[in-house]
Amino acid sequence: MTQLAAPPIHHPDFEAEAAHLSGTVSAMLQQIDAWEDRSRTNGADLETSLVMQDTAEEHAATLSPHVHKPYFGALMVRIAGKTQPLYVGNHAFKDLKGPHSVLSWESEVGGLFYAQTLPWQTPRGLSGTVLRRRQLDVQDKTLHGVTDLYDAETGETGGREAVLLKRLSEAATAGMRNVVETLQPEQNEILRASAGVHLCIQGPAGSGKTTMLYHRLAWLLHPERREHRARPEACMVLMPNQVLARYSARILPSLHLEGVTVTTPEAWATSFLGLEKLEIVDRTLTLLLTDASKARRKAAWRKARALGDLSMLRVVRQYLHQRIRANIASLKYLADVSLPGGSKATLTLDTPALQALVETVLARDPLEGLRIAVRHQIEEALLAQVRLDEDELATVRRQLRADITQLTGKVVTGLLPVLSARQLLSDEATLRRAATGILPERTLQVLLSDPLAAVARPRRSYADVTELPVMLAMAALLDGLGRRVGRELELYDHLALDEAQDYSPLLYALLIRATRKGHITALGDKNQGIHGYKGVADFGEMQAALGSARLMTLSRTYRSTRQITELSSKVAQTYNRTGAVVGVDRDGEAVLRLTGDTVAALCAQAVKAMQQAGHVNIAVVTRRVSDAEQLAADLQCHDVDAQAIVNEQARYQGQVVVMPVNLAKGLEFDGCIVAGADAAHYDPAVEYEARLLYVSTSRGMHALAVVAEEELHPLLS
Repeated sequence: MTQLAAPPIHHPDFEAEAAHLSGTVSAMLQQIDAWEDRSRTNGADLETSLVMQDTAEEHAATLSPHVHKPYFGALMVRIAGKTQPLYVGNHAFKDLKGPHSVLSWESEVGGLFYAQTLPWQTPRGLSGTVLRRRQLDVQDKTLHGVTDLYDAETGETGGREAVLLKRLSEAATAGMRNVVETLQPEQNEILRASAGVHLCIQGPAGSGKTTMLYHRLAWLLHPERREHRARPEACMVLMPNQVLARYSARILPSLHLEGVTVTTPEAWATSFLGLEKLEIVDRTLTLLLTDASKARRKAAWRKARALGDLSMLRVVRQYLHQRIRANIASLKYLADVSLPGGSKATLTLDTPALQALVETVLARDPLEGLRIAVRHQIEEALLAQVRLDEDELATVRRQLRADITQLTGKVVTGLLPVLSARQLLSDEATLRRAATGILPERTLQVLLSDPLAAVARPRRSYADVTELPVMLAMAALLDGLGRRVGRELELYDHLALDEAQDYSPLLYALLIRATRKGHITALGDKNQGIHGYKGVADFGEMQAALGSARLMTLSRTYRSTRQITELSSKVAQTYNRTGAVVGVDRDGEAVLRLTGDTVAALCAQAVKAMQQAGHVNIAVVTRRVSDAEQLAADLQCHDVDAQAIVNEQARYQGQVVVMPVNLAKGLEFDGCIVAGADAAHYDPAVEYEARLLYVSTSRGMHALAVVAEEELHPLLS
């Protein structure tokens, strides 16, 4: 481990750096004043002048928030025999009159601040060398500190680790923060991985995976990405639940990502399918969290996995092909159209011709969907029967429009994504026909079973999360998949998937159809796979589902103190022999172990101890939703006011919260208290229970308490 070097109390270049900062602030303010002075912006006419003035004001509004902190890093580089300083910040600024320009961190040159390499190549082909990397602590236009990270004369100083530890010691917030100033070399390498290739990133809890996801999007929005540049409104981030989606979305403004959609796979699927009024439930998760029967849990897990298997796409495709072939078994078309000059022509498609036409479409599996492709083929076949120029064909095309719409409707009649999916999954004869030659008998038996019979169904109309990918597959094959723009569908510029181990192979295959080639970033941690019943078995299966993807790894966790990391790593290693988690060497409070009283009394004791230590945002994590509801009420009797977060509609706002482990996943807190941390709540003999316990114990940044009325779980004692 690098020996940390304490930064000098007074850096020898402090005054010079302070003077440069003052000059940069002045240059920015002068530029803003110039942009805001409408009298200086005049075009050839009034309309041009107004457009130019509005554009200048937009530039001023964009730069203004960065004046208080123009940059955070400095480089000294040697290019073509000349030595020059470069400054790196959150936003680029070009000083046309002096030496106070700032590079944006997303730029290729800005990336040198984080990299460990020293030689580099300029866009114009010139060779350069980094001579020094320096961190600058700037707040409110004032320089507070200078820390050298690398110097050509002394090498690595250990300053990067010192700056990181200082940042990690800060309190948690109610929203995700950007980490532009303290990106580590391994994180920088991942977020700058070549665009145009699907990227899979694996890393332990607290390694910054979710944060990297947003920073990679910001990098993709930079003009230097050229043909791979993404537009914020055409990007989507999928999170495991709405609580985390809202929490993480608070990072968007600081990374200039306004317009990016942040939602969950289920919310996106139901919106796309027009099912917003249906209640979305996860009855498999309910069973896993509440049913003690290992046989029923295993059966539910197997059925959910079968529904999300990649082979289900072939089953859905074969089902649609069978239905369409049945629809056109005796279908034909004949119509008279008026031609230019007053003559008429009879256009026909007999049944064999229509069948041949449809088979051509079915064979190529069109991304735009069968409906549009069939319509296009019908139109081409009919127009080919008359010899006319393009203008004359437009007249005939208008006459045929209604007829072609009606004929296409007959080809796909009775095929509605939701109803068709439910018919496929509920009718044994239909499923067996569609699965012929695809699924073995044992898989059919799993799909036809009902391991969730004992789980209560909602009283109103609902859709289960395990059904949604099949419904989405129906919609994708019928009408295409992507981003709705008016009445049209466009491919997403980029999709970013958090907790990617919990996405089924079928869902991956569908997301590929919805975005540009090579533009999916998927991040996950198999140790946290508490939704593995609807996910992939491993990252190899994830890569296979994506077709071609680069796999990269984050090796360190930055979230927690050494004491917390050691305990959570001990839990992870019980089911994953390669699960040892490497943390930063940040010392902290000993893990608090409390027993011998009621869970509510012990949790209240832990909350008060953490608050006395200065921690503000504290989570009490329970095994089940019902536990969280009851505990939040019981804590009031112990003079602790806690917000209960028991569903995805709740909004995390900081302070003390009580929530089940499935909703705590992805969040981080100053302190975390694992309530009911015993063998009765987390069965030591079941791997799934160990995964839940790992997620629970890895939420805290600075403090962790494990609480049980009697003996603690064997892994925690």
